[in-house]
Amino acid sequence: MLERRGLLVAGGYLLFLLITSRADYNRDCKHFFNSTTANKSGTFNSSSWPGLYPLNSHCMYYFVGLQNERVELNITDFQLQGVYPQCQFDYLDIYADLLTLEPEAQISSRLLGRFCGDRIDILPTHIISTANIILVEFHSDSHRSARGFYGSFRFLDGSIYEIGTKSPNQYCQFTIESIYEKKGQILSPTYPGVYPDNLNCSYGLHGVAGERIQISFNDFSLFHGGDYCPYDSLTVYDGPTRHAPVLGKFCGEHGPVTFFSSGEHLYLEFITRTGRMGLANDPYDSSVDYKFNRRGFNVSFSFRQDLINMDKPAESQNMYHIRGTACDMRVISNSSRNGTINSPRYPKNFPVNITCIYYIDGHYSQDRLEKVKIKFTDFSIPGSMPDCNSGYVAIDEEGRPDARVFKERYCGPYLPPDTSSKNSRLVLIFNTDNARESRGFSAFYEFIPDYGIPGENVEEGKCTYLYASKSSKSGTFNSPHHPLRYPDNTHCRYIFRPEPGERILISFYTFFLGEKDTACDNNDFLEIFHSGRTAGDSYSVKHCGRRFPGPILAHKQLEIQFISRRNSKNSTGFEARFEFVHPDSLNTDCGGRVHSYGTGGIIVSPGFPEKYSSRTYCRWTIKASSPFNDILIYFFAFQTEGTVSREETTSNYGCQNAVLRLYRGNARYPTMYVEAPEEKCGKLDGEPFLSNNDTFELEFLTSSRALGAKGFKITWTEVHKEGVSCDFFRCSKSEYCIHSELACNQVPNCGRGDNSDEEEGCPAVSKFDILHIAIGASISSFFCIVLVICGLYHRRRLSPEQIRTRRRPFPPEQDTVEVRYVAADSSCNTTDRLLQLDHVGLNENGKAAVTSPLTPNQNKKCLPDSAVTTPCESPPPFSLKKQPSEGEQAIKTVDTANHKPQTPRIQKVSIV
Repeated sequence: MLERRGLLVAGGYLLFLLITSRADYNRDCKHFFNSTTANKSGTFNSSSWPGLYPLNSHCMYYFVGLQNERVELNITDFQLQGVYPQCQFDYLDIYADLLTLEPEAQISSRLLGRFCGDRIDILPTHIISTANIILVEFHSDSHRSARGFYGSFRFLDGSIYEIGTKSPNQYCQFTIESIYEKKGQILSPTYPGVYPDNLNCSYGLHGVAGERIQISFNDFSLFHGGDYCPYDSLTVYDGPTRHAPVLGKFCGEHGPVTFFSSGEHLYLEFITRTGRMGLANDPYDSSVDYKFNRRGFNVSFSFRQDLINMDKPAESQNMYHIRGTACDMRVISNSSRNGTINSPRYPKNFPVNITCIYYIDGHYSQDRLEKVKIKFTDFSIPGSMPDCNSGYVAIDEEGRPDARVFKERYCGPYLPPDTSSKNSRLVLIFNTDNARESRGFSAFYEFIPDYGIPGENVEEGKCTYLYASKSSKSGTFNSPHHPLRYPDNTHCRYIFRPEPGERILISFYTFFLGEKDTACDNNDFLEIFHSGRTAGDSYSVKHCGRRFPGPILAHKQLEIQFISRRNSKNSTGFEARFEFVHPDSLNTDCGGRVHSYGTGGIIVSPGFPEKYSSRTYCRWTIKASSPFNDILIYFFAFQTEGTVSREETTSNYGCQNAVLRLYRGNARYPTMYVEAPEEKCGKLDGEPFLSNNDTFELEFLTSSRALGAKGFKITWTEVHKEGVSCDFFRCSKSEYCIHSELACNQVPNCGRGDNSDEEEGCPAVSKFDILHIAIGASISSFFCIVLVICGLYHRRRLSPEQIRTRRRPFPPEQDTVEVRYVAADSSCNTTDRLLQLDHVGLNENGKAAVTSPLTPNQNKKCLPDSAVTTPCESPPPFSLKKQPSEGEQAIKTVDTANHKPQTPRIQKVSIV
């Protein structure tokens, strides 16, 4: 027994030694990968990969290159226990800027990153050392294990990262001089691997006099932290130091970009920082630096003497070279309103294989807006149109510098046509790729006023626009610079010219010409000149403030003028739509000439009282029977879109989409409408209007955007003026003389405040009768309610058996009732009177009988209650039994055998 126990103890001790020796091996392991002539690349992995790595591991992987080499790592498989970025269990530490293998160097070196988990995207895509050493340290605890990692490595030539002369004791500051290197490449310190944090690198390029420097981005990928590149950036300065003008500050991703220095110096500054944050949903993901592409940059440079020298002063103060370009020029409008642009080196031969873009910018502001006009005075570019494969000039009126949008290329010996821009910028592109040398071109440019108004500008430099039907059937026009504030002291003309048989329909979308709606002559205003059917029908109307003009329908050429004065402040002007329409496209089933013959009548809008429709035009001309008489109109009902009262709204008002115009005429010249018509819309209640002569015209017009409303009902009356003898009815207050037929017609015909035509000699409605009718109606309603309540109450007291007993399909023969409707001696449209009891008693059969006062064949005519008499007859009898024969009276019978004789009770029946 003791021997067995001793063997067990010895075996356990041996197992303990084996386990502890295995644990010590896993806890401390080192792997060296050195650069040799024959071995410049390879792979590395964790122990047992792709199996589970051992627990309690602590392994070091050293990658050591030669003195002039860099180390590149690429990890392609990765799975460690833990969650990034905490990594509290297993992790992988990477050091990429070690200078030696001493332990102190590792302590003082910056950690590139600590990684764990199973997401390969959190690791840098490429890792390149800043010197010739990379250290990878792997640690695992005693809990769980995973697949581990696998990657590749290679040793690179480090001289590609050093260009020019390196500054002493500086990691990445270089000076490049053209006398030593005419062209080359500038790489960020660890390109294409992820660049380190807290870098401050500079590259100074210095040429000789007469040289210019060209740089191009071959590859560019920096972290994009915002529009102003607050984290990592590459800044290009157009000069020898960082105090020179900036050509650009760049971050993020960029495709091929080319820059040119203005002179012989250029300076590049590359800065990186820490604390980069993204916009990921996971807060941990937003702090993962290496999820963002951070390759750095690859920039090529060259010193060139064949470029145009841009140091010469410009011929004009408003022309200058655009920094960073080979020969692009910008011309801006200032005190000089015109000038000349030339091809490079004109009149000498231009350089070949260059592209120059000329941006000619007119003034663009609320106070001033300009267009550009260009005219060529000399032109010689070898080639033939339309291909122009050996150089060309192209012009874009819309200011786009893309060569693909140009309508036409110009080359050869002939001058291109004069061209004006459509807005404030004109772009001219000059391309000499594959061209033969020649003198190029010279062109005269001019800035002309532009008002931002669509249409044909018929007077260059002036605000005059023509809208002809043959050019466009519809469109918009507006005040200068709309929707911006229009300029002061401006006079614009808008001319609309239809084809024969057409009409001009105009409606306004917006309208704001100051705050004052009256006294337009002293403020900014819009004046509309109407041309009537004859020369004498012409008139003009001025509009200002916030009140919309109503829709306009013109039969001939129409002109509108806009005039602004000083201090327009924030007024934005107007915008309107015009349409050239044929009369058949309008709703014109209304209107016409009305001859009075001394009386009056009624005019209604189309469909009244239903909604009128859009694009409706009606014109009524009411002519009095005598040239000495006037026409009075009265709005019996009126409801349209819009409002003429500013008190009803806090913004715009007016008759924007529907308007009724009242033409009263002129008393001195009866056939000429010198006075402008009045515009009415919204709601009007009983308002009268009197003409100035024997003619009154009304015009109703709706726009294409009208939604419709109830419309109007208007009564008109022919009246005499004061002092004229009257053979008809004389109004007591206005002293108008109206036809006798118009008195007592329930319509006021005497004018404002005079109801004498409806009061004098007219039958009055008794207030006493009205009171009795109201009381009777109230009492009848009360008794009806009581009867209904009593019936319901009585029904609830009956037993189910009683209810079934009383439910018989038909009444017994002896209870048959015949009811005859009998109309009273009143008119048809009044309440029928109480049925009269003609006879009560027993007949020869012992039955009580009640007879009606009329036989079935008797008819009663209705009495007239208005000017129109409507005959009617009493309705046919209604019964539950066979109809009585002719001459037989309607009888209600009661069986005296089963019932006691009682006097029939007949109630009053009212039928309307």
